[in-house]
Amino acid sequence: MNVYDGWTSFVAQCVGAISPDAAASWCRSRATLSAYSAASRRGPNSSWRPTSRSADTLSRNEHALIVARARDLVRNSAHVSGALERIANNVIYTGIKPQAAQLNADGDLDHTFNRKIEQHWKDWAEADEVGFEDKQRLIMNHLWQDGECLLRFYPDPDLMKHGLAPLGVELLECDYLDSSVDGPLAGGGYAMRGVEFNRKGHPVAYHLYSEHPGDMRRLLSRESIRVSAQWVRHIFRPVRSSQNRGISWMAPVVMEMRDFSEFQDSHRIVARLMAAFGFFVETPYAEMMNPLGGEMMNQAEGVEGYIPDYVEPGQIVTLPQGTKVHEAQFTHPGPTYEPYVKTSLRGSSTGFGMSYEAFSNDYSDASFASARSATLEERRGYRVQQNLMGRKAIMPTWKMFCRMLWLGGLEPLLTGPSVPASCQFPGWSWVDPVKDAKSAESLLNMGCTTRRKICAERGEDYDEVVEQLARENDDLKKRGLTETKSE
Repeated sequence: MNVYDGWTSFVAQCVGAISPDAAASWCRSRATLSAYSAASRRGPNSSWRPTSRSADTLSRNEHALIVARARDLVRNSAHVSGALERIANNVIYTGIKPQAAQLNADGDLDHTFNRKIEQHWKDWAEADEVGFEDKQRLIMNHLWQDGECLLRFYPDPDLMKHGLAPLGVELLECDYLDSSVDGPLAGGGYAMRGVEFNRKGHPVAYHLYSEHPGDMRRLLSRESIRVSAQWVRHIFRPVRSSQNRGISWMAPVVMEMRDFSEFQDSHRIVARLMAAFGFFVETPYAEMMNPLGGEMMNQAEGVEGYIPDYVEPGQIVTLPQGTKVHEAQFTHPGPTYEPYVKTSLRGSSTGFGMSYEAFSNDYSDASFASARSATLEERRGYRVQQNLMGRKAIMPTWKMFCRMLWLGGLEPLLTGPSVPASCQFPGWSWVDPVKDAKSAESLLNMGCTTRRKICAERGEDYDEVVEQLARENDDLKKRGLTETKSE
Protein backbone atom coordinates (compact mmCIF):
# COMPACT_ATOMS: atom_id res chain seq x y z
CA MET A 1 0.00 0.00 0.00
CA ASN A 2 1.46 3.39 -0.99
CA VAL A 3 1.38 6.53 1.11
CA TYR A 4 -1.62 7.93 -0.81
CA ASP A 5 -3.75 4.83 -0.17
CA GLY A 6 -2.52 4.60 3.41
CA TRP A 7 -3.55 8.17 4.18
CA THR A 8 -6.94 7.59 2.53
CA SER A 9 -7.53 4.47 4.66
CA PHE A 10 -6.47 6.23 7.86
CA VAL A 11 -8.76 9.22 7.31
CA ALA A 12 -11.64 6.93 6.28
CA GLN A 13 -11.33 4.92 9.51
CA CYS A 14 -11.33 8.06 11.63
CA VAL A 15 -14.33 9.55 9.84
CA GLY A 16 -16.12 6.19 9.72
CA ALA A 17 -16.16 5.98 13.48
CA ILE A 18 -18.52 8.98 13.44
CA SER A 19 -20.23 8.78 10.01
CA PRO A 20 -19.79 5.73 7.78
CA ASP A 21 -21.57 7.54 4.87
CA ALA A 22 -19.11 10.42 5.02
CA ALA A 23 -16.20 7.95 5.08
CA ALA A 24 -17.53 6.16 1.98
CA SER A 25 -17.97 9.48 0.17
CA TRP A 26 -14.40 10.44 1.10
CA CYS A 27 -13.02 7.22 -0.32
CA ARG A 28 -14.98 7.58 -3.57
CA SER A 29 -13.75 11.14 -4.03
CA ARG A 30 -10.16 10.17 -3.39
CA ALA A 31 -10.44 7.24 -5.81
CA THR A 32 -11.83 9.50 -8.54
CA LEU A 33 -9.01 11.99 -8.05
CA SER A 34 -6.32 9.33 -8.18
CA ALA A 35 -7.76 7.84 -11.40
CA TYR A 36 -6.00 10.49 -13.50
CA SER A 37 -2.31 11.03 -13.03
CA ALA A 38 -2.69 14.32 -14.96
CA ALA A 39 -4.58 15.68 -11.94
CA SER A 40 -1.80 14.87 -9.51
CA ARG A 41 -1.06 17.72 -7.10
CA ARG A 42 2.00 16.14 -5.52
CA GLY A 43 5.71 16.61 -6.03
CA PRO A 44 6.93 18.92 -8.79
CA ASN A 45 3.37 19.27 -10.13
CA SER A 46 2.05 20.93 -6.99
CA SER A 47 2.52 24.44 -8.43
CA TRP A 48 1.14 23.54 -11.89
CA ARG A 49 -2.38 24.96 -11.65
CA PRO A 50 -3.34 26.30 -15.10
CA THR A 51 -6.61 28.17 -15.49
CA SER A 52 -9.62 27.04 -17.52
CA ARG A 53 -10.70 30.44 -18.77
CA SER A 54 -11.91 31.10 -22.30
CA ALA A 55 -9.41 31.47 -25.11
CA ASP A 56 -10.17 35.17 -25.55
CA THR A 57 -9.75 35.84 -21.82
CA LEU A 58 -6.39 34.07 -21.75
CA SER A 59 -5.05 36.04 -24.71
CA ARG A 60 -6.53 39.39 -23.69
CA ASN A 61 -3.54 40.61 -21.71
CA GLU A 62 -0.75 38.59 -23.33
CA HIS A 63 -1.66 39.01 -27.00
CA ALA A 64 0.34 42.21 -27.62
CA LEU A 65 3.50 40.88 -25.95
CA ILE A 66 3.34 37.55 -27.80
CA VAL A 67 2.93 39.32 -31.13
CA ALA A 68 5.81 41.71 -30.39
CA ARG A 69 8.12 38.84 -29.45
CA ALA A 70 7.15 36.81 -32.51
CA ARG A 71 7.83 39.78 -34.79
CA ASP A 72 11.20 40.35 -33.11
CA LEU A 73 12.20 36.74 -33.81
CA VAL A 74 11.20 37.10 -37.46
CA ARG A 75 13.39 40.19 -37.73
CA ASN A 76 16.43 38.78 -35.96
CA SER A 77 16.39 34.97 -36.13
CA ALA A 78 17.66 33.42 -39.36
CA HIS A 79 15.95 30.11 -38.56
CA VAL A 80 12.55 31.71 -37.93
CA SER A 81 12.61 34.08 -40.91
CA GLY A 82 13.85 31.25 -43.12
CA ALA A 83 11.08 28.96 -41.91
CA LEU A 84 8.37 31.52 -42.72
CA GLU A 85 9.91 32.10 -46.15
CA ARG A 86 9.91 28.35 -46.84
CA ILE A 87 6.29 28.05 -45.67
CA ALA A 88 5.20 30.88 -47.97
CA ASN A 89 7.11 29.32 -50.87
CA ASN A 90 5.19 26.07 -50.42
CA VAL A 91 1.75 27.40 -49.49
CA ILE A 92 1.58 30.44 -51.78
CA TYR A 93 4.45 30.04 -54.28
CA THR A 94 3.34 32.29 -57.17
CA GLY A 95 -0.19 32.72 -55.82
CA ILE A 96 -3.41 30.82 -55.18
CA LYS A 97 -5.74 31.45 -58.10
CA PRO A 98 -9.53 31.04 -58.34
CA GLN A 99 -10.76 28.78 -61.12
CA ALA A 100 -14.13 29.78 -62.57
CA ALA A 101 -16.60 26.90 -62.93
CA GLN A 102 -19.58 28.44 -64.76
CA LEU A 103 -21.72 25.87 -66.65
CA ASN A 104 -23.37 26.41 -70.02
CA ALA A 105 -26.92 25.44 -71.05
CA ASP A 106 -25.79 21.84 -71.69
CA GLY A 107 -24.43 21.45 -68.17
CA ASP A 108 -20.79 21.51 -69.32
CA LEU A 109 -18.10 23.95 -68.28
CA ASP A 110 -18.34 27.17 -70.25
CA HIS A 111 -14.65 27.43 -71.11
CA THR A 112 -14.97 30.68 -73.08
CA PHE A 113 -16.76 32.51 -70.27
CA ASN A 114 -14.54 31.06 -67.55
CA ARG A 115 -11.37 32.01 -69.38
CA LYS A 116 -12.55 35.61 -69.79
CA ILE A 117 -13.43 35.98 -66.11
CA GLU A 118 -10.13 34.42 -65.05
CA GLN A 119 -8.27 36.82 -67.33
CA HIS A 120 -10.09 39.74 -65.69
CA TRP A 121 -8.96 38.40 -62.32
CA LYS A 122 -5.36 37.98 -63.49
CA ASP A 123 -5.22 41.54 -64.84
CA TRP A 124 -6.68 42.89 -61.60
CA ALA A 125 -4.56 40.79 -59.22
CA GLU A 126 -1.29 41.58 -61.01
CA ALA A 127 -1.92 45.33 -61.22
CA ASP A 128 0.55 47.42 -59.22
CA GLU A 129 -2.35 49.18 -57.48
CA VAL A 130 -3.61 45.83 -56.15
CA GLY A 131 -0.68 43.38 -55.90
CA PHE A 132 -2.93 40.64 -54.59
CA GLU A 133 -0.39 37.85 -55.02
CA ASP A 134 2.08 39.72 -52.79
CA LYS A 135 -0.69 40.21 -50.25
CA GLN A 136 -1.19 36.45 -50.10
CA ARG A 137 2.37 35.97 -48.86
CA LEU A 138 1.83 38.77 -46.33
CA ILE A 139 -1.30 37.04 -45.06
CA MET A 140 0.68 33.87 -44.36
CA ASN A 141 3.40 35.84 -42.57
CA HIS A 142 0.84 37.65 -40.41
CA LEU A 143 -0.94 34.42 -39.50
CA TRP A 144 2.31 32.94 -38.21
CA GLN A 145 3.50 36.11 -36.48
CA ASP A 146 0.24 37.68 -35.28
CA GLY A 147 -2.25 34.83 -35.61
CA GLU A 148 -4.66 37.07 -37.53
CA CYS A 149 -5.00 39.88 -40.04
CA LEU A 150 -7.75 41.84 -41.77
CA LEU A 151 -8.66 42.13 -45.45
CA ARG A 152 -10.55 45.34 -46.06
CA PHE A 153 -12.37 45.89 -49.36
CA TYR A 154 -13.39 49.26 -50.74
CA PRO A 155 -14.66 50.63 -54.09
CA ASP A 156 -11.84 52.08 -56.19
CA PRO A 157 -13.20 53.83 -59.29
CA ASP A 158 -9.66 54.73 -60.40
CA LEU A 159 -9.08 51.09 -61.38
CA MET A 160 -11.83 51.33 -63.99
CA LYS A 161 -9.70 53.80 -65.91
CA HIS A 162 -7.37 50.89 -66.63
CA GLY A 163 -10.20 48.49 -67.47
CA LEU A 164 -9.95 46.71 -64.11
CA ALA A 165 -12.64 45.75 -61.63
CA PRO A 166 -13.15 48.74 -59.28
CA LEU A 167 -12.21 46.78 -56.16
CA GLY A 168 -9.49 47.96 -53.80
CA VAL A 169 -7.99 45.57 -51.23
CA GLU A 170 -6.12 46.67 -48.13
CA LEU A 171 -4.32 44.28 -45.81
CA LEU A 172 -4.33 45.46 -42.19
CA GLU A 173 -2.39 44.16 -39.21
CA CYS A 174 -4.29 43.22 -36.07
CA ASP A 175 -2.91 46.41 -34.48
CA TYR A 176 -5.55 48.38 -36.36
CA LEU A 177 -8.32 46.86 -34.22
CA ASP A 178 -9.38 49.18 -31.41
CA SER A 179 -9.12 46.81 -28.43
CA SER A 180 -10.68 49.42 -26.14
CA VAL A 181 -14.06 48.69 -27.77
CA ASP A 182 -14.76 45.72 -25.55
CA GLY A 183 -17.80 44.43 -23.70
CA PRO A 184 -21.60 44.87 -24.02
CA LEU A 185 -22.88 47.41 -26.55
CA ALA A 186 -26.14 49.26 -26.97
CA GLY A 187 -28.70 47.23 -28.88
CA GLY A 188 -27.89 43.86 -27.34
CA GLY A 189 -24.62 43.16 -29.12
CA TYR A 190 -21.15 42.97 -27.66
CA ALA A 191 -17.58 43.63 -28.72
CA MET A 192 -14.45 41.56 -28.28
CA ARG A 193 -11.35 43.77 -28.47
CA GLY A 194 -12.49 45.72 -31.51
CA VAL A 195 -14.70 43.09 -33.16
CA GLU A 196 -18.43 43.72 -32.83
CA PHE A 197 -20.85 40.76 -32.70
CA ASN A 198 -24.64 40.50 -32.80
CA ARG A 199 -26.75 38.43 -30.42
CA LYS A 200 -26.14 35.29 -32.51
CA GLY A 201 -22.39 35.66 -32.17
CA HIS A 202 -21.79 36.70 -35.79
CA PRO A 203 -19.37 39.57 -36.52
CA VAL A 204 -21.23 42.63 -37.80
CA ALA A 205 -18.56 45.34 -37.67
CA TYR A 206 -14.92 46.09 -36.96
CA HIS A 207 -13.66 49.14 -35.09
CA LEU A 208 -10.49 50.20 -36.89
CA TYR A 209 -7.94 52.98 -36.45
CA SER A 210 -7.36 55.15 -39.51
CA GLU A 211 -3.59 54.86 -39.04
CA HIS A 212 -1.31 52.24 -37.52
CA PRO A 213 -1.17 52.99 -33.77
CA GLY A 214 2.51 52.07 -33.71
CA ASP A 215 3.52 54.70 -36.26
CA MET A 216 5.39 57.20 -34.11
CA ARG A 217 5.85 59.71 -36.95
CA ARG A 218 2.28 60.91 -36.73
CA LEU A 219 0.14 62.35 -33.99
CA LEU A 220 -2.91 60.12 -33.82
CA SER A 221 -6.25 60.95 -32.30
CA ARG A 222 -6.64 57.33 -31.22
CA GLU A 223 -10.21 57.41 -32.44
CA SER A 224 -11.49 54.43 -34.41
CA ILE A 225 -14.18 54.15 -37.05
CA ARG A 226 -16.82 51.47 -37.34
CA VAL A 227 -16.57 49.46 -40.58
CA SER A 228 -19.31 47.06 -41.60
CA ALA A 229 -18.34 43.39 -41.71
CA GLN A 230 -19.41 43.13 -45.35
CA TRP A 231 -16.27 45.09 -46.28
CA VAL A 232 -13.88 43.27 -43.93
CA ARG A 233 -12.66 39.68 -43.68
CA HIS A 234 -11.09 38.67 -40.38
CA ILE A 235 -8.59 35.92 -41.21
CA PHE A 236 -7.53 33.65 -38.35
CA ARG A 237 -7.65 30.01 -37.33
CA PRO A 238 -9.33 29.28 -34.00
CA VAL A 239 -7.98 26.45 -31.88
CA ARG A 240 -10.86 26.63 -29.38
CA SER A 241 -14.56 27.22 -29.87
CA SER A 242 -14.43 30.15 -27.41
CA GLN A 243 -11.90 32.01 -29.57
CA ASN A 244 -12.91 35.13 -31.50
CA ARG A 245 -9.44 36.64 -31.94
CA GLY A 246 -6.36 34.97 -33.33
CA ILE A 247 -3.19 34.10 -31.42
CA SER A 248 0.25 33.84 -32.97
CA TRP A 249 0.94 30.44 -34.51
CA MET A 250 4.49 30.87 -33.24
CA ALA A 251 3.40 31.14 -29.60
CA PRO A 252 4.53 27.59 -28.63
CA VAL A 253 8.06 28.15 -29.97
CA VAL A 254 8.69 31.81 -29.12
CA MET A 255 10.52 31.17 -25.86
CA GLU A 256 12.41 28.16 -27.16
CA MET A 257 13.71 30.07 -30.18
CA ARG A 258 14.54 33.08 -28.01
CA ASP A 259 16.61 30.89 -25.66
CA PHE A 260 18.32 29.29 -28.65
CA SER A 261 19.18 32.70 -30.14
CA GLU A 262 20.69 33.85 -26.84
CA PHE A 263 22.61 30.57 -26.60
CA GLN A 264 24.04 31.16 -30.08
CA ASP A 265 24.93 34.77 -29.26
CA SER A 266 26.79 33.71 -26.12
CA HIS A 267 28.82 31.11 -27.99
CA ARG A 268 29.55 33.59 -30.75
CA ILE A 269 30.99 36.07 -28.22
CA VAL A 270 33.12 33.35 -26.61
CA ALA A 271 34.43 32.29 -30.03
CA ARG A 272 35.41 35.88 -30.87
CA LEU A 273 37.26 36.25 -27.56
CA MET A 274 39.14 33.01 -28.08
CA ALA A 275 40.11 34.02 -31.62
CA ALA A 276 41.85 37.08 -30.18
CA PHE A 277 44.56 34.91 -28.57
CA GLY A 278 47.27 33.18 -30.58
CA PHE A 279 49.98 32.23 -28.09
CA PHE A 280 50.66 32.39 -24.38
CA VAL A 281 54.20 33.22 -23.28
CA GLU A 282 55.69 31.88 -20.05
CA THR A 283 58.76 33.88 -19.00
CA PRO A 284 60.76 34.41 -15.81
CA TYR A 285 61.28 38.06 -16.79
CA ALA A 286 57.98 39.62 -15.81
CA GLU A 287 59.51 43.09 -15.90
CA MET A 288 59.75 42.77 -19.71
CA MET A 289 56.00 42.53 -20.18
CA ASN A 290 53.70 45.54 -20.27
CA PRO A 291 50.54 44.68 -18.33
CA LEU A 292 48.64 47.38 -20.22
CA GLY A 293 49.44 45.85 -23.62
CA GLY A 294 51.35 48.84 -24.96
CA GLU A 295 54.97 49.25 -26.06
CA MET A 296 57.56 46.78 -24.80
CA MET A 297 59.31 47.85 -21.63
CA ASN A 298 63.09 48.23 -21.50
CA GLN A 299 64.98 45.00 -21.85
CA ALA A 300 66.14 43.55 -18.54
CA GLU A 301 69.84 43.88 -17.81
CA GLY A 302 71.90 40.93 -19.05
CA VAL A 303 68.97 39.38 -20.96
CA GLU A 304 69.19 38.92 -24.72
CA GLY A 305 66.17 38.85 -27.03
CA TYR A 306 62.74 40.31 -26.64
CA ILE A 307 59.11 39.20 -26.54
CA PRO A 308 56.98 40.75 -29.33
CA ASP A 309 53.33 41.64 -29.02
CA TYR A 310 52.53 40.26 -32.49
CA VAL A 311 54.10 37.66 -34.75
CA GLU A 312 54.18 38.37 -38.48
CA PRO A 313 54.17 35.58 -41.09
CA GLY A 314 57.71 34.29 -41.65
CA GLN A 315 59.09 36.34 -38.77
CA ILE A 316 62.08 34.94 -36.83
CA VAL A 317 62.12 35.93 -33.17
CA THR A 318 64.85 35.32 -30.59
CA LEU A 319 63.29 34.84 -27.20
CA PRO A 320 64.98 35.37 -23.84
CA GLN A 321 66.49 32.31 -22.22
CA GLY A 322 63.95 30.35 -20.19
CA THR A 323 60.95 31.64 -22.15
CA LYS A 324 58.31 29.12 -23.20
CA VAL A 325 55.63 29.67 -25.86
CA HIS A 326 52.30 27.82 -25.67
CA GLU A 327 49.81 27.81 -28.53
CA ALA A 328 46.34 28.94 -27.52
CA GLN A 329 44.13 25.87 -27.60
CA PHE A 330 40.48 25.80 -26.59
CA THR A 331 37.94 23.00 -26.36
CA HIS A 332 34.98 25.32 -26.93
CA PRO A 333 32.20 24.76 -27.84
CA GLY A 334 32.66 21.26 -26.48
CA PRO A 335 30.97 17.93 -27.18
CA THR A 336 27.53 19.02 -25.89
CA TYR A 337 27.10 21.92 -28.30
CA GLU A 338 25.92 20.03 -31.38
CA PRO A 339 23.46 17.72 -29.52
CA TYR A 340 21.90 20.75 -27.83
CA VAL A 341 21.54 22.61 -31.14
CA LYS A 342 19.90 19.63 -32.83
CA THR A 343 17.56 19.02 -29.91
CA SER A 344 16.46 22.67 -29.82
CA LEU A 345 15.92 22.90 -33.56
CA ARG A 346 14.01 19.61 -33.64
CA GLY A 347 11.58 20.91 -31.04
CA SER A 348 11.10 24.22 -32.84
CA SER A 349 10.73 22.55 -36.24
CA THR A 350 7.80 20.57 -34.83
CA GLY A 351 6.08 23.82 -33.89
CA PHE A 352 6.49 25.07 -37.47
CA GLY A 353 5.17 21.81 -38.92
CA MET A 354 8.47 21.15 -40.68
CA SER A 355 11.07 18.43 -40.53
CA TYR A 356 14.32 19.09 -38.72
CA GLU A 357 16.23 18.81 -41.99
CA ALA A 358 14.08 21.43 -43.73
CA PHE A 359 14.05 23.78 -40.73
CA SER A 360 17.81 23.66 -40.11
CA ASN A 361 18.99 22.98 -43.69
CA ASP A 362 20.97 20.07 -42.23
CA TYR A 363 20.57 16.96 -44.38
CA SER A 364 23.76 15.26 -43.21
CA ASP A 365 21.96 12.51 -41.30
CA ALA A 366 18.92 12.15 -43.58
CA SER A 367 18.37 9.18 -45.85
CA PHE A 368 16.30 9.35 -49.02
CA ALA A 369 13.47 7.36 -47.42
CA SER A 370 13.32 9.53 -44.29
CA ALA A 371 13.55 12.76 -46.28
CA ARG A 372 10.77 11.65 -48.62
CA SER A 373 8.54 10.64 -45.69
CA ALA A 374 9.16 13.99 -43.98
CA THR A 375 8.46 15.87 -47.22
CA LEU A 376 5.12 14.14 -47.72
CA GLU A 377 4.12 14.90 -44.13
CA GLU A 378 5.09 18.56 -44.54
CA ARG A 379 3.05 18.86 -47.71
CA ARG A 380 -0.01 17.59 -45.89
CA GLY A 381 0.39 20.48 -43.46
CA TYR A 382 0.89 22.93 -46.31
CA ARG A 383 -2.36 21.70 -47.88
CA VAL A 384 -4.20 22.51 -44.66
CA GLN A 385 -2.83 26.05 -44.76
CA GLN A 386 -3.72 26.36 -48.45
CA ASN A 387 -7.32 25.35 -47.73
CA LEU A 388 -7.46 27.93 -44.94
CA MET A 389 -6.21 30.60 -47.34
CA GLY A 390 -8.76 29.52 -49.92
CA ARG A 391 -11.71 29.68 -47.53
CA LYS A 392 -10.73 32.77 -45.58
CA ALA A 393 -9.03 34.98 -48.18
CA ILE A 394 -9.20 33.86 -51.81
CA MET A 395 -12.89 32.95 -52.20
CA PRO A 396 -14.23 36.00 -50.27
CA THR A 397 -12.06 38.20 -52.48
CA TRP A 398 -13.29 36.38 -55.60
CA LYS A 399 -16.93 36.93 -54.64
CA MET A 400 -16.33 40.63 -54.01
CA PHE A 401 -14.33 40.87 -57.27
CA CYS A 402 -17.15 39.34 -59.35
CA ARG A 403 -19.69 41.68 -57.76
CA MET A 404 -17.60 44.77 -58.51
CA LEU A 405 -16.82 43.53 -62.03
CA TRP A 406 -20.56 43.13 -62.64
CA LEU A 407 -21.40 46.53 -61.18
CA GLY A 408 -18.71 48.12 -63.32
CA GLY A 409 -20.14 46.55 -66.49
CA LEU A 410 -16.67 45.56 -67.71
CA GLU A 411 -17.65 42.10 -68.97
CA PRO A 412 -20.75 41.76 -71.20
CA LEU A 413 -20.93 37.99 -70.69
CA LEU A 414 -21.27 38.44 -66.93
CA THR A 415 -25.01 38.57 -66.22
CA GLY A 416 -24.93 38.32 -62.43
CA PRO A 417 -22.88 39.33 -59.38
CA SER A 418 -21.54 35.85 -58.69
CA VAL A 419 -19.58 33.16 -60.54
CA PRO A 420 -18.97 29.70 -59.03
CA ALA A 421 -15.31 28.89 -58.63
CA SER A 422 -12.78 26.73 -56.85
CA CYS A 423 -9.17 27.38 -55.87
CA GLN A 424 -6.20 26.26 -57.88
CA PHE A 425 -3.46 25.71 -55.32
CA PRO A 426 0.25 25.55 -56.08
CA GLY A 427 1.51 21.99 -56.21
CA TRP A 428 4.88 20.30 -56.04
CA SER A 429 7.04 18.45 -58.48
CA TRP A 430 7.41 14.72 -57.96
CA VAL A 431 10.03 13.63 -55.44
CA ASP A 432 11.00 10.64 -57.59
CA PRO A 433 9.74 11.60 -61.09
CA VAL A 434 10.03 8.17 -62.72
CA LYS A 435 8.40 6.19 -59.90
CA ASP A 436 5.78 8.85 -59.20
CA ALA A 437 4.84 9.07 -62.89
CA LYS A 438 4.44 5.30 -63.11
CA SER A 439 2.37 5.33 -59.93
CA ALA A 440 0.08 8.05 -61.33
CA GLU A 441 -0.28 6.11 -64.58
CA SER A 442 -1.23 2.93 -62.68
CA LEU A 443 -3.81 4.77 -60.58
CA LEU A 444 -5.23 6.36 -63.73
CA ASN A 445 -5.52 2.97 -65.47
CA MET A 446 -7.23 1.48 -62.41
CA GLY A 447 -9.75 4.34 -62.32
CA CYS A 448 -8.59 5.49 -58.88
CA THR A 449 -7.79 9.05 -59.98
CA THR A 450 -8.31 11.50 -62.85
CA ARG A 451 -6.08 13.61 -65.06
CA ARG A 452 -7.62 16.72 -63.56
CA LYS A 453 -6.66 15.59 -60.06
CA ILE A 454 -3.12 14.69 -61.12
CA CYS A 455 -2.70 18.14 -62.65
CA ALA A 456 -4.12 19.79 -59.51
CA GLU A 457 -1.63 17.94 -57.29
CA ARG A 458 1.17 19.37 -59.40
CA GLY A 459 -0.34 22.86 -59.28
CA GLU A 460 -1.35 22.90 -62.94
CA ASP A 461 -4.65 23.77 -64.60
CA TYR A 462 -6.02 20.73 -66.43
CA ASP A 463 -7.99 22.82 -68.93
CA GLU A 464 -4.89 24.84 -69.81
CA VAL A 465 -2.85 21.67 -70.23
CA VAL A 466 -5.46 20.18 -72.60
CA GLU A 467 -5.66 23.41 -74.62
CA GLN A 468 -1.88 23.58 -74.89
CA LEU A 469 -1.72 19.94 -76.04
CA ALA A 470 -4.37 20.64 -78.67
CA ARG A 471 -2.47 23.67 -79.97
CA GLU A 472 0.79 21.72 -80.03
CA ASN A 473 -0.81 18.82 -81.93
CA ASP A 474 -2.24 21.25 -84.49
CA ASP A 475 1.16 22.84 -84.87
CA LEU A 476 2.84 19.44 -85.29
CA LYS A 477 0.33 18.46 -87.99
CA LYS A 478 1.06 21.65 -89.88
CA ARG A 479 4.77 20.86 -89.74
CA GLY A 480 4.23 17.25 -90.82
CA LEU A 481 5.34 15.77 -87.54
CA THR A 482 3.79 13.13 -85.29
CA GLU A 483 1.35 14.55 -82.77
CA THR A 484 1.68 14.04 -79.02
CA LYS A 485 -0.09 10.96 -77.71
CA SER A 486 -2.80 11.57 -75.15
CA GLU A 487 -2.72 8.04 -73.76
